[in-house]
Amino acid sequence: MAEDLAHQLRGLDLGKPDSKWEVNCKRFQHTHPSKILSQTLPFFRQVEEVGVLTHFIDSGEFKLGSHEGLATLKDDVSNFVKSGDRASISNYLGHNMLENYESFTPVTVDQLEDMGGLQKFIKQWTRKKDKSKLTIVCSRHNMIDLIMVPFSDQDVHLNAIHQNGYLYLFPDRKAGAEAQGIHSKDSRIRKICYSGFELESLVTDVKTRGLRSGFYSIVCGQIDPHLEILFKAEMDALDSETNTYTEIKCSTGLKTRTSHHRRKLLRMWVQTSLIPSTSLLVGIKDPYYNQLTSFERYTRTQLYRKFNNTNLKFLALNYNYNANVSVQWFQHIMKAIQTLVEPHVPSETEGIQLPTSFKITLTKDLVLMLQKLDKMPPNTVF
Repeated sequence: MAEDLAHQLRGLDLGKPDSKWEVNCKRFQHTHPSKILSQTLPFFRQVEEVGVLTHFIDSGEFKLGSHEGLATLKDDVSNFVKSGDRASISNYLGHNMLENYESFTPVTVDQLEDMGGLQKFIKQWTRKKDKSKLTIVCSRHNMIDLIMVPFSDQDVHLNAIHQNGYLYLFPDRKAGAEAQGIHSKDSRIRKICYSGFELESLVTDVKTRGLRSGFYSIVCGQIDPHLEILFKAEMDALDSETNTYTEIKCSTGLKTRTSHHRRKLLRMWVQTSLIPSTSLLVGIKDPYYNQLTSFERYTRTQLYRKFNNTNLKFLALNYNYNANVSVQWFQHIMKAIQTLVEPHVPSETEGIQLPTSFKITLTKDLVLMLQKLDKMPPNTVF
């Protein structure tokens, strides 16, 4: 991998006066998209949960080590996840998945992207920082966006700040992208996204009911001895029966023969596989009446085999949505970011470094671009 990147970067002028550099990542090394392995490759050599925090939304407080914001699966739902007993979840079927839509207030983008809690964790982290290692700091959904670029048709725009061996990544919200998901201008999209929040509220119990809060797992994953990722991942619920996190999704159905749903399944698999341990609960709703009709449960392996198996038609476009290609791409793009950034940050010296700011763009054609900024980008913890 390192030799491959070195070959691609050879000949680039990494010191040109306009402070812009780029590398084409299209030829990253990967398994053939048609090759379906019996087991998935790991995203990290080593990965562990190193902390947790609860974010109290309205007050803005980050409480390290707190599980107060962590919801738990209701007992009957937990029984279904464990045994598959559909009688356990029969009382939920027919529920209106837009029941509380009009009174729902989503967190703002600023609140969602707030990295203050993660920076607070870093300041009290007891481990000794290896100065020869770059630590990329971000939210899980930032990584997912980068991972999904070869499988979609969208560019990713990030701001980055380097200081003392840490490279913080933040979405660049001035890049022109329209509001998405629950913040979309399209009411149909907002309603589709809202059903996931309704499902979470339906099947979980929350200690802080009445107080808006979010619970985050803080995870550190090693890509190689010189690169690691420290990220926060918002967790939907804990299955107290197995002491395992459960991701909760709502969908109109997962049809593996369509590109749209295979992309959706890949994204779900990536989301669950970046952290040490989790399972997936999917609520199926009627697309016309928005009523809950069924539940499906998946382990990571079951989810992988649902959209990566030899019975499905090979799709040459978007790498056949091959999960193992996504792992290889993730490791490549993170190393490429490291290779582009490191020549343009101060060398390690005694004392505290001043922050160095960058703009990072990954195009849908897999061209990675880096621009050094004169000023600190907005909407950061610095």
